[in-house]
Amino acid sequence: MNFRFTEEQSMLRDMARRWVAERYDLKRRKAAAATGFDRAAWAEIAEMGWQGVALPEAAGGSAGGAVETMIVMEEIGRGLMVEPYLATAVIAPAALTLTGAADDDARLAAIAGGRLVVAFAHDEPGLRDPAAPRTTRAVPAGDGWRLDGAKSVVRAGAEADCLLVSAAMPEGATGLFLVDAAAPGITRTGYPTLDGMTAAEIAFEGTEVPAVALLAAEADAILAALIDRAIAAELAEALGVMERLKAATLEHLRTRRQFGQEIGRFQALQHRMADIHIACEEARSMVIMATVALAEDDVLARARAVSAARLHVAELAMHVGREAIQLHGGIGMTDEMIVGHGFKRLKVIAAGMGGNDLHLDRFIATTEQSNAA
Repeated sequence: MNFRFTEEQSMLRDMARRWVAERYDLKRRKAAAATGFDRAAWAEIAEMGWQGVALPEAAGGSAGGAVETMIVMEEIGRGLMVEPYLATAVIAPAALTLTGAADDDARLAAIAGGRLVVAFAHDEPGLRDPAAPRTTRAVPAGDGWRLDGAKSVVRAGAEADCLLVSAAMPEGATGLFLVDAAAPGITRTGYPTLDGMTAAEIAFEGTEVPAVALLAAEADAILAALIDRAIAAELAEALGVMERLKAATLEHLRTRRQFGQEIGRFQALQHRMADIHIACEEARSMVIMATVALAEDDVLARARAVSAARLHVAELAMHVGREAIQLHGGIGMTDEMIVGHGFKRLKVIAAGMGGNDLHLDRFIATTEQSNAA
């Protein structure tokens, strides 16, 4: 496939890459991680339009799509940024669009302007499959709804202004709610994660929300589409991390001296560096494939492409992460070196998104269904 960015997309990539290189170093990342995320950085990228790349122009966005999201997510990965971009600028706008609530320009404008942070409260304790029925329940209460249940490992859940919540409806379908995170009956317990980010355990105990909080009463297909978009975006982030580790490792091989010469002159290390480059290029192809598939009307084709990319990129990411550590030596895992932070981020990405077994099963099932059609 001959895939090329448009002139506008290339400008977006160059602008984002330049900002990351000039404004978001490891020191700033560490400071941001200590407080959840960097509010000043969040405002800066909002001024450049990052949060609005996939939003309509009426809401202050640039009316882009999955490719623009992929571009920004790769640069977020390259910078190892901890800001809650995925849930706020990718998942939440898609949820509002797919549920028909995208005419709420005020809410979308708040996202585009960096004034609203959203967390995706979908994962639950003991539920590995994101497509499995939720145990959090929604029941009618007066003119609105009452939520009861628990959500687990909600990224930026303690810092978010709103929560995008999935819950089992009385009829058995899965509903999707957008809830004020400060609503009575919500308890959020935040904690740091392995990759320098934050997550939260969230409990809903008789949490009453207005009727307008319900975006969709039958949201199973919408949630499947949201999760596929999130996976494709996070794979683009993983690609950015891989590229950052490749650059850092190449620089190390060019400057580290042993036995009277740069260690990059040793052929064995050159071969390993070449393998890292090949892995990054393979990952890029898979990320593009998954991103393009998001526009497919064929749900099976979309799911198959996303799961295939998820399986292969996760494997490639761990290979690049391990090689970057090995080629740096013991110093690679120290807090002062970017490669250790990148490896941890790749580890979390590779372990998430449903896991290898789930995506292997889905790839096989969708392939069989497509062949039988």
